[in-house]
Amino acid sequence: MKNIKTKNSLFGKMLQITLIPIFLLALVIISFSAHSFANALNNEVKRGLMDLSSTILTLYDQLYPGDYQSFIQDDALYMLKGEHQINGDFSIIDTIKENTGVDITFFYHDTRVITTLYDKNGERIIGTKVNAVVTKDVLENQKAAFYPEVSIDGQDYYAYYAPLVNQDGNCVGMLFVAKPTKSVYLSMWKSILPIIFLGIAAMIIAGAFTVRFSHNLMQAITKIGEFLGKVAKGDLSESLDYNVSKREDELGALGRHAVYMQKSLSELVEKDGLTGLFNRRSGEKKLKQVHRDKQDGNSEFCIALGDIDFFKKINDTYGHECGDVVLVRLAHIMRKHMIGKGFVSRWGGEEFLLIFTECLLEDAKMILEEIMQEIRESDIVYEENTKVRVTMTFGICQGSTDSVDAILREADSKLYIGKNSGRNQIVQ
Repeated sequence: MKNIKTKNSLFGKMLQITLIPIFLLALVIISFSAHSFANALNNEVKRGLMDLSSTILTLYDQLYPGDYQSFIQDDALYMLKGEHQINGDFSIIDTIKENTGVDITFFYHDTRVITTLYDKNGERIIGTKVNAVVTKDVLENQKAAFYPEVSIDGQDYYAYYAPLVNQDGNCVGMLFVAKPTKSVYLSMWKSILPIIFLGIAAMIIAGAFTVRFSHNLMQAITKIGEFLGKVAKGDLSESLDYNVSKREDELGALGRHAVYMQKSLSELVEKDGLTGLFNRRSGEKKLKQVHRDKQDGNSEFCIALGDIDFFKKINDTYGHECGDVVLVRLAHIMRKHMIGKGFVSRWGGEEFLLIFTECLLEDAKMILEEIMQEIRESDIVYEENTKVRVTMTFGICQGSTDSVDAILREADSKLYIGKNSGRNQIVQ
């Protein structure tokens, strides 16, 4: 009864402390999302104008190769691209505006020469000047510039100016691409309003789900406690409930830390600290398991004992640190080849036990040959200028219903034969 009261008390407090924060959090999320979306939309407009500017300049370069230049005739300014006069040729920029909604202007120096902008009388805005700030930023500094607020004939724009630079490096004008601020704001509100409505709906739904949320928290706490209790009793094979471990909150982190602790304990008990392979204790345990399966008639298995050839000479020549590097590298090769085919454990100093499950002798030997071939071809780098090549010798035998010790003795005797008849071989 005491435990029930404690749980009920905690459950009630959770209801009190979660409902109001959820509502406040929903409001914050709505505000933040709206603000973030507005910033993202502004950045997207900028990127879009930059890309369109680059596309227009490339298009004109391809259609009309050559530099930008001008001449004055009858008090009128004419602008050329190569040998093509672009004054009065509105077909390209009008088509782009029709497809994108973006206004375009070519300036020669600071004077509008060709544009898609119209004044209140329906006339194209040609011959007017750009403001001094843009002239300094773009023409004088020869750098592109983006302005979130540009007013032209009483209308506001998001504007991007790109310098027109000839082959001699001189900046002779600018390309202006701009999107009306009203259209950007309209798009922004059309996108933000669903977020606001969704946030309001989320606040309403959150109230209904608060009880369920609190219940799930209590359930997760209970499952973590049960898991830790079993680990404390020595059960290192226990699994934490997946619904707890996948949580993205503090309880999920606590559960994952508990799993990491369990794995660390398992590593200390079952794994070799240097190579990361199963240690001898774990190797014996797994061998006894496959041996029991064989006795029950459920599967075939093979075992191999392997030894690194002349390992003492490596230690004596290069030092024990080099020997450790060799052990780690060879362990990696063996583990890689044994994935899905069995287990490998460090049996002793430079000796390894390989257990091939669901495998006959010839198949196991083929896997061993692949391992030996990669080991022979591997340059094991110790420090920068030292490369070591090693070989291994293996004794392999088919598993049987004889005792585990008898099977190990058989594999060991074959390894002994291989070590005394030339090494670098598989004896079966």
